[in-house]
Amino acid sequence: MDWQIWAAKYFGSAFGVLLSMLFVAPATSRNALYRILFAPIAGVIFSPAIQNLLWFLHGPGLEHHMAAACAAGFTCWFVLEYVARLMSSREWLQKLLDEILRLRGDKK
Repeated sequence: MDWQIWAAKYFGSAFGVLLSMLFVAPATSRNALYRILFAPIAGVIFSPAIQNLLWFLHGPGLEHHMAAACAAGFTCWFVLEYVARLMSSREWLQKLLDEILRLRGDKK
């Protein structure tokens, strides 16, 4: 694999992580640093899968590799941060259980 493809994946995933920080801001600066440091891992590992899943990102060009890595970095960290925030609060679990009980109560 050419070094340009690796560079495109690295910068694409870093850009995707920066975009995810705009939507879900990290709780601490340490969390932001972890995101930036581990962004290339998400970009390199998941960009081939993203290219296979999304037809418009499948291609041999650098822009395809960069866009796939950006999508991979954004999606991985956005989902992980969102789930981590949901799991850190017990309110969502209480609301979910209340909704399940409400829906099950209608079937009796």
